[in-house]
Amino acid sequence: MATVLVSTHGTNGDVLPLIRVGRELAGRGHDVSVMTHAWFADRVAAAGLRHVPIDTDEAYDRHLDDTGRFMLDPLRDPEGVLELYRRNKLFDQLRDEVEMIRQRYRPGETVVLARHTSGIAALIAAELYGVPVATQAMAPCQYVTLPVTHQVYRHVLGAGFDDLFRGFGLEPVRDWTAYLNNARVQLGGWPGWFDAAGDPTPDDVVKCGFILGDTAGDTAGDTARDAVGDAVRDTVPPDWPEPPVLITGGTGLVLHRPFYEVAARACHRAGRPALLVTRHRSLVPDPLPEGVRWLPSAPFAALMPYVSAVVHHGGMGTLGRALASATPQVMLAHGVDRPDNAERMERAGLCRWLPVSRWDDKRAADLLTEALQDTGYRERAAPLAAETASDVAVRTAADRVESLIGADEVLTRPGLRQRLGRLTPRQRERLAAMLTERAGARAAAPGTGERPVGTGADR
Repeated sequence: MATVLVSTHGTNGDVLPLIRVGRELAGRGHDVSVMTHAWFADRVAAAGLRHVPIDTDEAYDRHLDDTGRFMLDPLRDPEGVLELYRRNKLFDQLRDEVEMIRQRYRPGETVVLARHTSGIAALIAAELYGVPVATQAMAPCQYVTLPVTHQVYRHVLGAGFDDLFRGFGLEPVRDWTAYLNNARVQLGGWPGWFDAAGDPTPDDVVKCGFILGDTAGDTAGDTARDAVGDAVRDTVPPDWPEPPVLITGGTGLVLHRPFYEVAARACHRAGRPALLVTRHRSLVPDPLPEGVRWLPSAPFAALMPYVSAVVHHGGMGTLGRALASATPQVMLAHGVDRPDNAERMERAGLCRWLPVSRWDDKRAADLLTEALQDTGYRERAAPLAAETASDVAVRTAADRVESLIGADEVLTRPGLRQRLGRLTPRQRERLAAMLTERAGARAAAPGTGERPVGTGADR
């Protein structure tokens, strides 16, 4: 039996898939602890795992609120990211997480599974102590946008990160793209066809498949099935003559404010009853259009097969759950990974979507009507639905985490050849174009004494 530490941050879509993998590993006899926000204590307990809180309920609510204020568009407001870190003392939290890992690390017996991009404490522990680390990305966009992440981490948050690393006796990170891709095992929570539908991710990322985290605390048997039936009956009003449309923007606050208003009005315009699900009352339109009912929560795994369609934000958890039940999808996608997710699904013929520049209730209503009238959708989606609903992705991820047991070795920073090998095809194209442009500029201005562009890690 090994000790597995699961480290993750964010909302349901970031946390529940890793809890689901943790539950699989616990079922194989391993001792699993989940280092995450206090708000997920009940979900961790329901999965039969130990919880190591990294904050308090109050701190998590403040973090969500600040994330909604400062992280909606990091490219246009990079200083907002710095304010988020300052207000929520996130550098201090990372120090604490490294210490949590150190206290629980047993050489040859411990593995860490961390969320890609935010799992910095795990990578520091790997450098300091030799802890084997696997990272799991939630969406391909986490790899495609790594150059942007590098700019934010290096030039906006650089002073705080430099102090963090120096405090542990480590050199500051100069190449965040390479550093975040430096884990021994890298897992992607999406299938190969989804990867191929957009900019592909590096070859060494294991495309496990969609990991449906909303079943992380489920138990098998008649009791669970009865609970599902009760949940559906409690959620869908018995006097509604037709299946409702589900409206959800996920559990976070990084959401364009008109989302719920546009979605609710679209359902009303299309003449469809709707369930609007969000735990954030401040996001609910007031008044709601006739035929739209608000619920603070709902069991999506149980509910999805009973709705006629889902209008959502493009999050991977909602996307995967809808696909697993072959439920037609309309996405109002904006921010972080969501437009990229929507484009991939649209290319695969599995959704309709609108970018934020085209949001209005008429366009959304038209797409919803098209989706509802697409008689071939369920047959087209059925093979992928069966694949998504299976637990193969969970078992694949757990197998790769298990492969690290006993593989302790102090992590070293990647060299240039390794860094180049981990770039995505799009990133290689951009690098080649940049180098060609610089070479052309130097050739056009001979004798200027310009110094060649270096390739060291400090560039």
